Amino acid sequence: MAGTKYPVILTSHMQEAIKGGAWIEVECVEAPEKGGNTHRGGWTVFVCSNDGQGGVHRSVYVTNRDLKPRVFKTAAGLMSFCLELDAKVFSCPLREGERGTWEFETTRYPTSG
Repeated sequence: MAGTKYPVILTSHMQEAIKGGAWIEVECVEAPEKGGNTHRGGWTVFVCSNDGQGGVHRSVYVTNRDLKPRVFKTAAGLMSFCLELDAKVFSCPLREGERGTWEFETTRYPTSG
């Protein structure tokens, strides 16, 4: 993700995007390692939606304070966020560079053709 520019999305706009058909991609930016009774790593969240032309529009989830990508540091924290958003399935990629997808009842993927 270093050097890549993405539009941003704030917490206050997440539910609106989800209601509008968005889904979430979670990217592992640091492979998790066991530390005590939890696993620590790094995960970035992207809100994805149909761009209306058969493609995908991606926005990186940022904190309100500094507009930097929000990096979740524990699998438990990532799962809590997933539950707050009421996703249908929790997906947590475990290797750097891999992505997982969270879908919602309202998710609408682009159609081809």
